[in-house]
Amino acid sequence: MKFLRPAVLTLSLFILAPMASAQFGGKAGFSEAFKPDLLPRDMTMIVETLKLEDWQRPIVQSLLQDYQDSFKTGTDALKEKMVESAKQQKNGGAKNMRGLLEPIQNWLPEKARLFEDLMSSIQSQLGPNQKERWPKFERAVRRARSLDDSDLSGEGVDLIAILQQMQLQPTIWEAAQSAVDQYEIALDAALIARDAQITALLPKFSDAMENMDLQTGGTLQSQIMVVRVVVRDLQDDAIEKITLALPAPYAQDFRTRALSQGYREVFQSDPLSNFFAAVLNLNDLTAEQKTAIQSAQTTWDGAFSALQLKMLDTTRSEEPQKAKRKTISNAAKKAAKDGTTPPEVPPDLMIPLRNEKNKLVQDTRESVLKLLSEDQTDRLAAGVPGVRPPPPSTTPGMYQNAGKPKNKSDAKKPAPGPGSDGEAPPAPPEGAQGGANTPGTVE
Repeated sequence: MKFLRPAVLTLSLFILAPMASAQFGGKAGFSEAFKPDLLPRDMTMIVETLKLEDWQRPIVQSLLQDYQDSFKTGTDALKEKMVESAKQQKNGGAKNMRGLLEPIQNWLPEKARLFEDLMSSIQSQLGPNQKERWPKFERAVRRARSLDDSDLSGEGVDLIAILQQMQLQPTIWEAAQSAVDQYEIALDAALIARDAQITALLPKFSDAMENMDLQTGGTLQSQIMVVRVVVRDLQDDAIEKITLALPAPYAQDFRTRALSQGYREVFQSDPLSNFFAAVLNLNDLTAEQKTAIQSAQTTWDGAFSALQLKMLDTTRSEEPQKAKRKTISNAAKKAAKDGTTPPEVPPDLMIPLRNEKNKLVQDTRESVLKLLSEDQTDRLAAGVPGVRPPPPSTTPGMYQNAGKPKNKSDAKKPAPGPGSDGEAPPAPPEGAQGGANTPGTVE
């Protein structure tokens, strides 16, 4: 069993910091030490933003590779120091957190120096016109590395990347250029302020984590949440401004993409769109049935849209409180363990809305099924080819990619599932294969 110990020890080091920060209800930022500020995949962004010439590209690519090699050497040494620090500590637990985190704090200045050297080397290869684009390039780099460190819905969405994905014509870009430029500069300033606040609080976080001081940790996390809300609100405001600047139909396409990426749970795809399409595709519907089904669909569309707005408003107001709620929850657990009176944990107001959504899906679906004959219901449940939903009539690309994660960190944030803090499980998409059974609802 001895050969397992180094692997277990190393694994514990990289689990320990995130677990400890989670005790305070949010991210503490320590994972940034192991993330390069530029990656090989960013070469495309470098070329496009700086308009590199063909002869410049291999030079910059070589500089980027040298940076990657130096960064890996540095992080490998950091891991070894953390392992050695852990070995020297005879007692585990939170009281040893300072010793484990000290190598990270010592590495951060070197990490910053490597990045500054890379940026200086790239800049030295540029001509006069390219150097004029340098501030824009710096902002693009900051977006690429800072938006990943997001803890609120809507905080980490890159609206410029969304516009680029839409492949707009130059004339359409021109219509929104002023709003985009204002967004780019304002977001950059907000990210700088947010990251500076987080960096300044990291030493205090280390002390709180070492002492498992939940109250101080919660206070620090609340201070960080203030600057995160500033970024989130700026993003929300920019979505509306850019939407107003774009002509139809691009305006609604952009807004749908932006909100779906920023607020993934709220703007999940319509859970009954395929169901209604399949029902209305039944070839033996009577005129009365069709009218009643279409009326039910209209009612559903209005109710679902209204519920999404309620969920959006609640998400915006509730998420900034999650650090405080997590701190109180941990204090309540500790009090229960110690046999003292636990504090009252504030409720998560999203839970009743999730339940309401599930119930709305279930009630609507059952009301439509009651309009069908037994034979129609059986064919719908069996998935007969003739009653499958027709191809979507929406503009290609308008919704298919709207909810996809733009980076790996987003991919690790699925919508809450069954049993998560007691909320109802999200209703699954309904389609031609759906029978009479529907998901249960937590009352």
